[in-house]
Amino acid sequence: MLGEKKPQKSFFDMAAEQRVSNHFLLKIDRLIDWKPLQKELSKLYHPSLGRPSYPPLVMFKALLLQQWYNLSDRQLEESIRDRISFLRFLGLSIEGPVPDETTICRFRAKLCEVGLAEKLFRLISDQLEQKGLLLKKGSIIDATLIEAARRPPAKGSPARDPDAAYTVRDKKPFYGYKAHVTLDHKSEFIREVKVTPANVHDSCMFDEMIQGDEEAVFADKGYWRESRKHTLRVFGIYCGIMDRAKRNASLSRRQRKRNRRLSRVRARIEKVFGTLKRIYGMVRVRYVGLLKNRGHFYILAAALNLKRMVKLCEAGV
Repeated sequence: MLGEKKPQKSFFDMAAEQRVSNHFLLKIDRLIDWKPLQKELSKLYHPSLGRPSYPPLVMFKALLLQQWYNLSDRQLEESIRDRISFLRFLGLSIEGPVPDETTICRFRAKLCEVGLAEKLFRLISDQLEQKGLLLKKGSIIDATLIEAARRPPAKGSPARDPDAAYTVRDKKPFYGYKAHVTLDHKSEFIREVKVTPANVHDSCMFDEMIQGDEEAVFADKGYWRESRKHTLRVFGIYCGIMDRAKRNASLSRRQRKRNRRLSRVRARIEKVFGTLKRIYGMVRVRYVGLLKNRGHFYILAAALNLKRMVKLCEAGV
């Protein structure tokens, strides 16, 4: 059944809110119009059948909290109970019930199952564009390897994660997934994210990662193709793909100089990958299977973009 109404706030709730009035979570809450997301989320539940649920927007915002603070489902439940800022962001009362870890897990699974995580990511991106923060001057495209949630299968044993795959990194075998990311050059918002098995070559995803409305595309030499450069130029998009040496022909001095210049631009996406792995724990995926991990990455990308939004708004961009 569609989520029940939020409980009425007590005097204690209102007094506690004053302590977190300048918290970044409340800044996000004020800057984003949640109504379009709420409209989409309401489709997850039948309006009359089933038991009353927590409001779906509350559950989605809980998943955003999980990304920002890198929490497990159990840790998220405990933090919602303990932290005034979490309760205020979710619109829950200190005296009322909070979602338990099983409810959180089931909601996320349902969100991924129906492909709604991607739609919510795009609705947030639309608002960033409306605010004039998403500049579309250029897109940086790259990919990074992420370990599977399960260990590689022993020889002759069935895979614990049938969607994960082997590839080679630094001449060593690697088992897991690959996250392909398109980053807005100037604003550093994530515009697209795709998750594939690790053995899918970066270049195979290039066409899916282009947005079509950018002025330029930047990528490393792994994406280089002569035909690709020609196609981008036909559509009026500057080709910032680094040159790759051909067989029996090294790069010219001009090409090497161009590559160094483009490399400085492309390096911005490495900072995002570093943040994903160092702060958000994405050295290893959290879940088993492409479906759950794709949904998770859209939620994570939305969380990163929302936090970036606050930073840019405070800087007066």
